[in-house]
Amino acid sequence: MIKVSVNGGLVKVEILPSGTYVLNALNLLKILLDSCKFFEYSMLFGIDAMKSQGNIDDEPETTLNQANHSNLQEASPLEQYRRAQRSTINVPRRIYILGIGSIGGFVAHSLASLPHPPPITLLLHSTKRLSNWYEQGQSVKLTTHGLLDTKSGFDVESIRRPAATTYSPSTDDVPLLIPDPPNSSEAEIIHNLIISVKTFNTVDALKRVAHRLRRESSILFIQNGMGIIEEVNELVFPDPAQRPQYMLGVITHGVYPKKPFTIVHADAGTIALAIIPRNFEEIKPIFAPSALYLLRTLTRSPVLAAVGFSPTDLFQLQLEKLAVSAIINPLTTLFDCLNGDLLHRPSISRIIRLLLAEICLVIKSLPELQGVPNVNTRFDIRRLEGQVINTAAKTAANRSPTLQEIDRGNRTEIEYITGYIVRRGEEVGIQCVMNFMIKHMVLAKQVMKGESHGRLLPLESRDVG
Repeated sequence: MIKVSVNGGLVKVEILPSGTYVLNALNLLKILLDSCKFFEYSMLFGIDAMKSQGNIDDEPETTLNQANHSNLQEASPLEQYRRAQRSTINVPRRIYILGIGSIGGFVAHSLASLPHPPPITLLLHSTKRLSNWYEQGQSVKLTTHGLLDTKSGFDVESIRRPAATTYSPSTDDVPLLIPDPPNSSEAEIIHNLIISVKTFNTVDALKRVAHRLRRESSILFIQNGMGIIEEVNELVFPDPAQRPQYMLGVITHGVYPKKPFTIVHADAGTIALAIIPRNFEEIKPIFAPSALYLLRTLTRSPVLAAVGFSPTDLFQLQLEKLAVSAIINPLTTLFDCLNGDLLHRPSISRIIRLLLAEICLVIKSLPELQGVPNVNTRFDIRRLEGQVINTAAKTAANRSPTLQEIDRGNRTEIEYITGYIVRRGEEVGIQCVMNFMIKHMVLAKQVMKGESHGRLLPLESRDVG
């Protein structure tokens, strides 16, 4: 029997004698310690989850304290994390969420369901979204297994230009227009930001709040596709000295919007989270206290089932999800079919293997994964093909997100799914001709569908040739 106790931020693990079960307990503890590469971080996140019934988050908002980096670097990794974790006490608790679609709404509802929830501000990008907010009763609704749960008490803020509209349910009866010029020094600093807008809208959305973000701020990207951070660095935060701390999230929950601010939680999953070091060459990177606070808060939610990972492990999780999306999304779009229709068709199976052959070759050649154990096994074509088949079978009656957007005449995220594979292939000297063709077929269909809906969608491509 393993007994875990918490005292003053320290974890005490005891193995209580119980006959022949002592050896099993020792083996279990060893497996737990050996299998968690990010143990020094995730262990304390687990402590916070166990203390979620207490008042650990009842600290008042104060000025962010700067950690003593020299002392932290001299300490052991676990002591370093304890000190950084204690520094989150003074981090402002308010969390801003930009992009209140299915993912953003799900996260907002889950955070509001916590004991002692943090203040949450929903950033709305248009007048239409603000009107929807009032029409839907100024609340976020989540349906799980047919049961509807409504959460209210959110603050909302419109980030459209040239003015920002803010509404606080505790003080205001009507919206109040407050001038918010891009360089306003009076705008409240955003320390904790979760962004879940469409990938192609990320740069524009972040530019609207970039003047309110500081180096000590943290941005969590929970989106489909890959490659957005490179765009954000180039177009929003080109100066590394002023760049906020980035975090990435990979979500496996099955959620979809029923109507504005109403989300259906169809399938339970997890959210994998990682803090991205500012400098990957640092042996012991120093994370912003706001990032640790945000990670700690998200891992408290039993509904989100969030877990902390190392950046390398999260990168591989992203690539696995991307590989599956790069098969199901474009093929269901081009064949105009449900996910399950891709199964048990020899011709489609051959197409899947051709696409996966290029995808696997690119992934195994990425410089970020050189020297990482088991990469060849993890990204073996047969293993990824099995994941594609399992996902298609599990979601057989679903229409892929790309197909749904195409049918509505909207822009898709294909540039950040298949397009990412093509671009990374070019970087390592691999020409992904099959994926290149598939991507442009989807882009062409996107334009044609857009025209049929009376919309002029540009055939944008980030390819060199």
